[in-house]
Amino acid sequence: MGTLKWIRIWLAFFAGVLVLSGLTAFPLVTEVRLLSGLLHSTSLSPDWLVVWVDRIRDGLVATGRDHPFIAYGTDWLAFAHLVIAVAFWGPWRDPVRNVWVIEWGMVCCAGIIPLALIAGPVRELPFGWTLIDMSFGVFGIVPLIVIRSLIKRLAAAPEGQDEQVQAGEHQHGQRKQRKVGDPDDRVLLG
Repeated sequence: MGTLKWIRIWLAFFAGVLVLSGLTAFPLVTEVRLLSGLLHSTSLSPDWLVVWVDRIRDGLVATGRDHPFIAYGTDWLAFAHLVIAVAFWGPWRDPVRNVWVIEWGMVCCAGIIPLALIAGPVRELPFGWTLIDMSFGVFGIVPLIVIRSLIKRLAAAPEGQDEQVQAGEHQHGQRKQRKVGDPDDRVLLG
């Protein structure tokens, strides 16, 4: 399997997880009720986790009952995940030219760490939950590192190999492999 196919497999995985993450931000009350029921049905659940999930459930139920407009914030969270997933369409079409999207995603993953370390205590989250939140950045950056290294390999591949970037093939046949910074990348002004 060629490098371009591997890039697209990893991109599909990463974007798919973003979409799944976004979609799960909509039905929070239902999900937390199910999680609470599951934790109560097993004796293997740590007590601190049961107490914390029940507190989240009670808070979401009370907020939904008394202040349903607050959930609009998590609707935007969900939307943001979906929009971010769409941003990875650029690297899907032309990975070499759009490697910056991958690097931007890596910066975003790294940014999760300080956000969780600052906002977690401010919002009175247990430290264990803060660690879980930080794990999204740690695990999220792994496929992006793989994708970036594959894109660098693709950019270095000699012209004519089967690993050529196939962006735009729906228009006028295959487009020639180009490195970022070629003179044709200039922005024409006026």
